[in-house]
Amino acid sequence: MTAIRDDIHTVIEGRHDAILADFQALLRIPSISALPAHDPDTLRAADYVLGMLRAAKLEHVRLIETTGKPLLYADWLHAPGKPTVLLYAHYDVQPVDPRSEWDSDPFDPIIQDDYIIARGACDDKNNLTAIIHAAGALLAEGSLPVNVRFLIEGEEESGGEVIEEYVQSHPKELASDIVVIADGGIAGHDQPQLEYGCRGMVYVEILARGPKRDLHSGTYGGNAPNPLFALATIIAGLKKPDGTITIPGLSKTVRPPSEMEWANWRKQIPRFEEDMQADTGTALIGDPAQPPIMRAWAQPTMEVHGFVGGFQDDGSKTVIPAEAKVKVSLRLVPDQDPAKMLKLLQKRVAKLTPPGITSEVVNLGLGMPFFTDPTSPAFTASVRALEAEFDKEVWLSRAGGSVPIATTLQTVLKADTVMVGFGLESDGAHSPNEHTHLPTFFRGVRSFARMLRAFGEIDGGR
Repeated sequence: MTAIRDDIHTVIEGRHDAILADFQALLRIPSISALPAHDPDTLRAADYVLGMLRAAKLEHVRLIETTGKPLLYADWLHAPGKPTVLLYAHYDVQPVDPRSEWDSDPFDPIIQDDYIIARGACDDKNNLTAIIHAAGALLAEGSLPVNVRFLIEGEEESGGEVIEEYVQSHPKELASDIVVIADGGIAGHDQPQLEYGCRGMVYVEILARGPKRDLHSGTYGGNAPNPLFALATIIAGLKKPDGTITIPGLSKTVRPPSEMEWANWRKQIPRFEEDMQADTGTALIGDPAQPPIMRAWAQPTMEVHGFVGGFQDDGSKTVIPAEAKVKVSLRLVPDQDPAKMLKLLQKRVAKLTPPGITSEVVNLGLGMPFFTDPTSPAFTASVRALEAEFDKEVWLSRAGGSVPIATTLQTVLKADTVMVGFGLESDGAHSPNEHTHLPTFFRGVRSFARMLRAFGEIDGGR
């Protein structure tokens, strides 16, 4: 295969040191959006990204104040007759717990054997840095082949309600023909991948309340209901040992993959299963009638993320707690409405709640599944761009994770939407020792530049 423009390599290589410096500087900022103590750090990260946008010679660069973390906007709209491309990424990161499992400071990036290790290295400061520098490199050569808008958020890892509200209320200001979600992954350092779907989410906290106060377990044990046992009973009742979810009605709305999708997925199964086995370090579980790739991309799942209740510190304190809670998520596939699935979950929890216990399912966040047409002009242009960079057939896949804003941007702006990124599942996003492969990161910068040029070959624009 022949590169779309052979000078892309030269242009990006000439900016290598500046790109790496920005990436490292951004990684040093602990922009943990879920922890209020880090609010000043998220503002510092936002300010640094604004500086990157200005240095790239983009226009109308501004910080948008919100009720939460600020949004960032920039544009360059001087390509008449060409499509307008909105580029999305986020500058916030996950908490680092457990800190003891990190081999180095999560916010002091180090480079080892071509990998850079830091929180946010894979999700999503690599892709954020890449899209800005891709546009900046092309602008430094004279102009962009398309019109661009940047919309960057700081709450993707902690809800995303702010950007949802902004997009819904500002469709004209954000009008675009193509949306690029720079928050995806890649199958391997040598294997390009584009994601045309990802799962939605219902994220809740289940509360269980029993006695009116903590009780002595010797005096009251055997008579007083225990909220921790109640939650264990509820959780055990929500899912069978083989992984089958027991929420009536949940599976009725599942859309099976098409023949075209399944034909593409079959090529990916050996590598997918090998990588997942290596990443988990344990046996894979689930319905044996469904291969792991199907369970990850085309089926809803339920997972438990943490129990809280009773005595947690070292030592002993034998109480029956008055209250306990557990955080749970459902990942949903296309055609599953999160609000409706939440109601099904609430109904099932109520039925599983033992006598003497009152339960409550508290909604902590809903996100719509995302699905786009992999034969659209924007998607096929993206395929050409990645094949030009990697000189290899692009795998088309769905993602197991969730990017709720993707569906909102797609539906509100009525734009062809492409999800792409350059981190691997094994890079440990959300986990200790998160990292990314630097040669693949720079391939990502080049790929985003190639995508912009490929979009410029699509006729028309708003």
